Amino acid sequence: MQSLLPSPLPVSSGRPLDRINIFTSSCLTLLLTVIYLCTPLGEFLDLRAMDFLLSHKTAKLTQSDTATVTIDNNSLNQYGQWPWPRYRLAMLLEKIQQGGAKVIAVNILFPEQDRTSPIHWKMALHNDLGYDVDTSAVPDKLLDYDTYLANTFAQGNYVLGYGFLFQESKDRKQQCNPSPVPFDEEYMAKKPDEKFSFHKAKGILCNNSTLLQAGAPSGFFNGAPDRDGILRRLPLLLDFEGKTYPSFALQVLLNAKGLNEIQIKKGPLGTRYLLPGHIPVDRNGNYLITDFFHSHNTSIPAGEVLSNTLEPHIFKDKVVFVGITASGLIQEYHIPNGENLSMVDIYSLVYESLTIGRHSVRGDLFWVMEVLLSFLLTSLLAIFIPRLATPTICAILLSTLGFLGVSSLYISWQWGFLFSPFLPWICLILTFSLLLTLKYRYSEKLAAAEAGNTLQLLEASQENLQSILNTIPDIVFRLDKEAKIIFISSAISQYKSLHNPLLGRSIFDIVIPEDLEKSQFKLNERRTGDRATHDLEVRLRLNIDSPEEEGEVRYFSVSAAGLYEDNLADSDKFIGTQGIVKDITKRKQIESQLLQAKKMEAMGKLAAGIAHDLNNILSGLVSYPDMILADLPKSDPLYKKIALIQKSGKKAAIIVQDLLTLARRTIHPQELCDLNSIVSDYLESAEHSQAMKTHPSITIRTDLAKGPITTQGSSIHISKVVMNLINNAMEATPASGDILISTSILQTRQVLSGYEDIPPGRYACIRVKDNGVGIPARDIPRIFEPFYTKKPTGSKKSGTGLGMTIIWATIKDHNGYIDISSNHGEGTTFTLYLPATRQISATAKQISLDRYKGNETILVVDDLKEQLTIAGNILHRLGYNAITAQSGTEALSILSKTKVDLVMLDMIMPGQMDGLETYEKILHLHPKQKAIISSGYSESEQVRKMQKLGAGGYIQKPYSMEDLARTVRTELDRQI
Repeated sequence: MQSLLPSPLPVSSGRPLDRINIFTSSCLTLLLTVIYLCTPLGEFLDLRAMDFLLSHKTAKLTQSDTATVTIDNNSLNQYGQWPWPRYRLAMLLEKIQQGGAKVIAVNILFPEQDRTSPIHWKMALHNDLGYDVDTSAVPDKLLDYDTYLANTFAQGNYVLGYGFLFQESKDRKQQCNPSPVPFDEEYMAKKPDEKFSFHKAKGILCNNSTLLQAGAPSGFFNGAPDRDGILRRLPLLLDFEGKTYPSFALQVLLNAKGLNEIQIKKGPLGTRYLLPGHIPVDRNGNYLITDFFHSHNTSIPAGEVLSNTLEPHIFKDKVVFVGITASGLIQEYHIPNGENLSMVDIYSLVYESLTIGRHSVRGDLFWVMEVLLSFLLTSLLAIFIPRLATPTICAILLSTLGFLGVSSLYISWQWGFLFSPFLPWICLILTFSLLLTLKYRYSEKLAAAEAGNTLQLLEASQENLQSILNTIPDIVFRLDKEAKIIFISSAISQYKSLHNPLLGRSIFDIVIPEDLEKSQFKLNERRTGDRATHDLEVRLRLNIDSPEEEGEVRYFSVSAAGLYEDNLADSDKFIGTQGIVKDITKRKQIESQLLQAKKMEAMGKLAAGIAHDLNNILSGLVSYPDMILADLPKSDPLYKKIALIQKSGKKAAIIVQDLLTLARRTIHPQELCDLNSIVSDYLESAEHSQAMKTHPSITIRTDLAKGPITTQGSSIHISKVVMNLINNAMEATPASGDILISTSILQTRQVLSGYEDIPPGRYACIRVKDNGVGIPARDIPRIFEPFYTKKPTGSKKSGTGLGMTIIWATIKDHNGYIDISSNHGEGTTFTLYLPATRQISATAKQISLDRYKGNETILVVDDLKEQLTIAGNILHRLGYNAITAQSGTEALSILSKTKVDLVMLDMIMPGQMDGLETYEKILHLHPKQKAIISSGYSESEQVRKMQKLGAGGYIQKPYSMEDLARTVRTELDRQI
């Protein structure tokens, strides 16, 4: 289906592009973020951003409290090549110490012993050449240079160093025990995942054992550049064998400040600080060196110190770093400002940076803020680009880029936070380029749409209108002023009347004669405004194109209004009529079904009321003969007469039971019924024999399933359903007809469509099939209506019209379904679907009436004196002590004074409390009071409510002595 092009919107409005732009910008920003965070390019830009920000950061100190004594090239030229004898290094350190140095940090590692010591070369000459050299003239402190140096370390405030190894190397590993960092107790109590993830060393390289005996504090020398080869950060803490150790610079700081404990503080956005000093470090314990660009350190050659050419006070109260800077002896590191520094200079800078007090911070989660800012700015850009002119957007973009750079510098200078502007810059620039391209492409598309041919738009509009009309299930029509059809929609195709033949014909040709007059008046006179036609109900000669709908009368609702030139409602300008025809046949059927349901409800109420009164009257005709017959011998002349009275009463009770079934007010016994047994028992009954005498030429065949076909319900009522179906089949079957009765178990996993929809489940089925006259299709929907019959009045086949209604009510009471298959002149098949069970109840045993007797006290509550008399006499006959009450109020009064074993309650007591309300109040007096229900008419829901409260069995009036005796005894013996 071709659709119209959308109405073009101005480019400046931006509405058609909003979702596309935001989605595009979000996807592009996400892609750039992943590239930035997960590739070396992003890391490179991030490091360059830090270098840029640090180069513009101002240092707080104007004068340094540190100095560096370096063993440089000039010192080596003056005193000889490295390694120097360690007595000379000891003399250098003593001069620094004599100058008043606060802390002397020796950035030199001495793993091997000094073999130039007199004690060592004397032993070597003796062992190698056999010479004994006299060293008595050598002072004792100069016999072993290592001992001399160790004594020097022991006499001053020195900090020594060692190196960690990160690869297994047994040859270089020495056994030394540097002091770990003394963390505060709060940090040590934290969970492992809340602590730092320090780099873990695998080995250690220390000073020789002689120097270790000096006991000077020490820190590790380790450090490594970033991937680009530039050293920007040093680890302040490392992990070795489960303990944390300080770096050389950190240990110098602890000594200079006289500190003996480190605290940990956690800040926002993944920042972490070492206290005191508020020193920021990352999760791995690395410190970002801040002072590369603003060092105030004083560097002094070692040769000048040894030659006494310096003023002694130059080291007064300073932290002095001693190390090697001579070419070829040490590794130099490339730093951000482009210079190369030795490790001693770097540690001097690190110490100086630690003492500034204003550090640079790059928290673990700073990148999250940068990503969120990128998404926010690109989303705003996506919204503004369609709405603003390109020069304006360019100006905003440049201003935003500049603002980001200035803001990053200001935040770095003011608070020391290093936020990189590169990710927002990249996202904004690339998003701007992409979205600007999309904007111009979209503008070109809109311009092309606006330049389209007007005729093409009109044709598309007509096709679109036709497509809409094709989707409307109702018939849209237009008439000329003579009421001839000039347009009709494709919805007419579902009817037998064809589309083309109707064009040019008068609309009144398809109206049935009975509705012609009102339709002509409504459509010819009331054409517009207040006189327009709304919901005119009319029958048309339009039938659904389906064999099943043959002969069906269909109802339609017509709404129409007149058409006038220039929209002026004047009779001279009238040009025709247009409107909609809606098929309301199904609605009329539903209305008919609703009316039928109301009829059934009214019939039910009437039948139930009659049944209630008749059952009370019949109690005397059933119960009293029962008691009299129990006292008479069968040889007594009156026995047969009284038995005849009882039989008549029971027949009348069965008729009343049909009324209750019709009213859907029957409480059916819930017993396991075998459909095979029910069919067999009926075919062997006297009733069936009598029916066969009336139809002697009809053959009854059975096809019963093997094994029991069981359902839960009332065998008496199901038997009556079978009887009615067979009798109806006999009456519908001509001479020499054939009737087949079959049973089966059906398991269905999908809905079965028939007379009614049968849901999935397992069903016990009875099928009665005849080859009689069949049922016309138009009569099938009405066959279950009360008093609906096709039998001639006064004929032998005439009936009450309630048989099929009772069948319907009984099956529905058993939660079952009915399907009907019939062709006129070919016979009818009725199939009953009842919920199947998998059990068979045991055959009831005949038990003597004496087994039901007792001596308990029973309270009988009924509004009729006759019923109280009948029940009281039967109970006395059975040995019980019977007390009667004619109302619920009287029963409550008796029970408040007397306790009884059982209460027999009538459900319906007009003008006073019913059985349910009475039992509820009885339970307040006696919470576990046993009770049975007795009624000739009862709402099933009311009975179920009462049984949920604790009542036991239900007995239907009129009842026999055996029925009452069994029900009473069962309830009395029931365990609560």
